[in-house]
Amino acid sequence: MVQAPPAPAHVLADRQVDVETPEHVAIGYELADLGSRFTALLLDLLIVVFTNLAFLATAAFFVWMVGGENLLGGVGLGIYGFLSFVFFWGYFALLEGLRDGQTLGKRWMGIRVVHDGGYPVTVRASAIRNLVKLGVDIQPVGSCAIGGLSMMLHPQTKRLGDMAAGTVVVRDRTGQPIPEDNPAAADAPSLGRPRLGDDEFAAVSMFVSRRLALDGHVRAELSRKLMARVEHHVADDPRRMQVSPDAYLCTLHADETARRQASGAGGRAGTAQATALVRRQREEWNEYQAMLEMARKQGLDKLGETRVSRFATLYRGVAADLARARTYGGSQELLYSLERIVGSGHNLFYRPPVRSWRRFRLFLAGGFAALARRLWRPITVALALFYVPAVLSFAAIRTQPTLAREMIPAEMIARAENAAAKEARGEGYYDVTEVEMPGMASSLISNNVGVTFTAFAGGILAGAGTVLILVFNGLHLGSVAGLFANHGQSLHLWTFVAGHGVIEITAICIAGGAGLWLGSAILFPGRLTRREVLQRRAREAVSLIGGTAVMLIIAGLIEGFISTSPLPSAIKFTLAAIFGLAMVCYFALAGHGAQYQADAAAAAERDEKSAAPRLAAA
Repeated sequence: MVQAPPAPAHVLADRQVDVETPEHVAIGYELADLGSRFTALLLDLLIVVFTNLAFLATAAFFVWMVGGENLLGGVGLGIYGFLSFVFFWGYFALLEGLRDGQTLGKRWMGIRVVHDGGYPVTVRASAIRNLVKLGVDIQPVGSCAIGGLSMMLHPQTKRLGDMAAGTVVVRDRTGQPIPEDNPAAADAPSLGRPRLGDDEFAAVSMFVSRRLALDGHVRAELSRKLMARVEHHVADDPRRMQVSPDAYLCTLHADETARRQASGAGGRAGTAQATALVRRQREEWNEYQAMLEMARKQGLDKLGETRVSRFATLYRGVAADLARARTYGGSQELLYSLERIVGSGHNLFYRPPVRSWRRFRLFLAGGFAALARRLWRPITVALALFYVPAVLSFAAIRTQPTLAREMIPAEMIARAENAAAKEARGEGYYDVTEVEMPGMASSLISNNVGVTFTAFAGGILAGAGTVLILVFNGLHLGSVAGLFANHGQSLHLWTFVAGHGVIEITAICIAGGAGLWLGSAILFPGRLTRREVLQRRAREAVSLIGGTAVMLIIAGLIEGFISTSPLPSAIKFTLAAIFGLAMVCYFALAGHGAQYQADAAAAAERDEKSAAPRLAAA
């Protein structure tokens, strides 16, 4: 991607990035402004909140219909909890990844997310940027200030998630009347050539549209600076000396607008050629736009070989027409219109190959384990950051029991003090009824997966957020273990924790390793640029997060249905040993076999072939 050089003409014009298509035609994207992005985010958050309220109302009505003591009621609450969690974390990532970079809020505000190269955003890139957004950028703590500051200071208004994912938020240009389409344009009386260049005219237009909202002193200062910039274009106009810069800029804007409308273009040589181009090619452009809409609704692969071939031919023709329109000096409206439809076709033809569900299953079958083995160093550091504080806090509580009231919540202290009485009554650490188990499992899954997502996202802060989460959780586990040991109730605690803990803690540490791997790109980029390393390691790290999410779903089901059950301690510890052994075998052995390698290669080949027709046609 080539960033458009900053226009020296003014400080008010919108920024733009230019990307070059494989057809060697540049497409300009206007960067979305902060106001549009914030409004879109607010709209999306309102959608998430009200949808969750609808889920809750539906669940409450279902429980009321079947009865609160009925197992179906518990299942309904469990489903509500799971759907609420998935919708919160998945709304942004899935909609952007599957709807060409637009959530509902972004669609309403006319903006979308694209890759730095102008290509459509992928689900994985969308997951990266949105996990960082939900885990860091919009958290009500100091990290949100860092995310906001990065948007204000970055030349492309990127927040932290965009930096990690290699994405940028741009405007969708709306259709505007094309002056060259007006038959009367060529016959209109000439008012003379426009005197301002495109950059100067854009600056004056923006100033005039916003001048009334500016403070008087600010308006006077900006008009003075802008006047100094354009003065050499209007040196022969006596009106500039008769009124204030503010008033003259309004007059100049009206005059320039009339000149441009009369000329039907930007005032550059070749206007007649641009008008002839529009009239000659309009029918072909309309055919292309009709096929473009069909392809966007149905998918390019559904058009069939003949229509895809025709669509590709039209796409190349329109791309060439865009280059001709620039050469002929076409109007900005004409260039915008052609850039928009060429960009849409570019996104369809050059979309990355879709990853199939078979690839995901193969990843879980062995790819996750192989990736974890390859990234063993950051995962080992994460294990140390969790277990060393756990051991130290355990030792501190054992040697100085009074520290417990400073480090542990009162509810947990009361639970430890009542453990002996519960044991005498034959009760476990956390006893729930069968009706409550589905809701319990759903709540635990949501909480634990949320912790891992946040641990990953914290890595964007040079690993500081990840370290904080790992150390905090390690301190909490160690101090609680020390508290129960001081009351002689270690067995009471570990009977509950062992079954799910062996998987849950491992998953949290792997997620911590993913966050540290992300943060290492900032601290230790090596020979590549930090941007390149950050994007590469983010893709690997988010793959680890996908695997840990599955681990935590398994751990949550164990915790909700086994750990809280009245099964004897011996059975729970036996199951914990089986779960731990299965996990060790998976990470040690999965992803090694020749059959796995062959299956992975075959799945990759099928995915590439799925993209071959559109790439060949393009």
